[in-house]
Amino acid sequence: MKTENLKEILEQVRGKVTPSPRERKRVEGLAEKLRKRLEAELSRRRLPGEVRLEGSIAKDTWLSGDADIDLFVLVPEKVPRKRFHDDYLKAFRKVLEGYRVVGRFAEHPYLEAWVTSKLRVNIVPCYKVKPPNWKSATDRTPYHTEYVKARLSAESRSEVRLLKRFMKGVAVYGSDIKTGGFSGYLTELLILAYGSFLEVLREASRWRPGVLIDLEGFYEGRREEAEKLFEEHCLMVVDPVDKTRNVASPLRREVFDLFRAAARRFLDKPDLRFFYPPAVRRPPPEKLKRLLKARGTNLVFVKFGRVKAVPDILWGQLYKTERALKNLMEIHGFQVLRSKVWSDEEKASIIVFELEQARIGRVKKHLGPPLTSSQEARFLVKHLKAEETVAGPYLEDGRWAVLTCRKYFDVRRLLLEQLARGGREVGVASRIADSIKAYGFQVKVDTEILSFYRRKRDFQAFLAEFLSGKPFWLSLE
Repeated sequence: MKTENLKEILEQVRGKVTPSPRERKRVEGLAEKLRKRLEAELSRRRLPGEVRLEGSIAKDTWLSGDADIDLFVLVPEKVPRKRFHDDYLKAFRKVLEGYRVVGRFAEHPYLEAWVTSKLRVNIVPCYKVKPPNWKSATDRTPYHTEYVKARLSAESRSEVRLLKRFMKGVAVYGSDIKTGGFSGYLTELLILAYGSFLEVLREASRWRPGVLIDLEGFYEGRREEAEKLFEEHCLMVVDPVDKTRNVASPLRREVFDLFRAAARRFLDKPDLRFFYPPAVRRPPPEKLKRLLKARGTNLVFVKFGRVKAVPDILWGQLYKTERALKNLMEIHGFQVLRSKVWSDEEKASIIVFELEQARIGRVKKHLGPPLTSSQEARFLVKHLKAEETVAGPYLEDGRWAVLTCRKYFDVRRLLLEQLARGGREVGVASRIADSIKAYGFQVKVDTEILSFYRRKRDFQAFLAEFLSGKPFWLSLE
């Protein structure tokens, strides 16, 4: 590792991610303006609640040019949860008039609004309770803010910013279901645990599945208890304000592995592009056409229309459907090499599967029981006069066998028939099935996706990365 080069890279990143005094004044001024407006609106409607600024701005760990204003309304315990959906959300909408507002109702109701393309406001209700008497998923957040603010120094906040920017660069940042990565709170706890950005990377490069980080020592000498509680997750980070919660629970194993590998690679070959990746090269449609024809595999795209769900639920439904369709294809003899999900979260979602072949042989060999097995008679009766039997039953190495016709040898026909009524019987998630019934679906193979590809720049980048199949940083020289 070139120490001088590394130091220069980190200083460049610090300069980019640290908000300037002017930006701070603008963002923090807007946050305070909205906080006061929200207080006034709650008072006008006689809705009880304490308005507090939470999240990365309150903790001063936000990145320049990438700020979220998180306003939390701490509501007395006696207020029925139903009022979150009704009275409180109405008040929030009034405060956010003039901005592009998005309602969020995954597990907990809140409102999100975009002030600019890079500045977002979230207004979230939670209960004002004392640990561990949580009544909603967001009740811990004020305690998270207090915990971090009391322990992070100015230097440590700078280290958090480096870690967040690195994680964004290598696509592991975000605890939403789509990403399955590291939350902002988790990055802050990692800095508190290891002391600096580089130490986090050094430790992560040596991590093995089952890492336990327990800042408050709740499970000191009782690791087995933590493993049982957290189901031996790949990364177990005990929440300092709630010893029963693993802060890293949303982290998927593949994202955990990706971060470990990226950390190791960066330490070996430091490069500014880990933090600020180069733009994805989108092949022009005609070049893509040539690439697909020369690839030697088949890409199968299952395209759905609008799905009535907020993003977190949508991505969960898409991932569930991806697993179900992969299983369906493999049961019928198709070799699925890889798969991935894309969505614009509004009008279109696509699951792409890369198969060895989209059409396989009409006939397959089916091995039956050994000659002396108790299942012998049943096998013979089933296959002896079956219409799909091409040859056999015959003996092979002491076992009965038959050659039989496949019901499906074209993956397009398999998917079209099995999804025609929604696909719930083959494991398609409920809201995807509803979308199929309402708007239909499409199955496209290889170059049939070109017309859609031409219209969607986000999909172009997604497909280019899928075809590459490797993290961009493996190609850095």
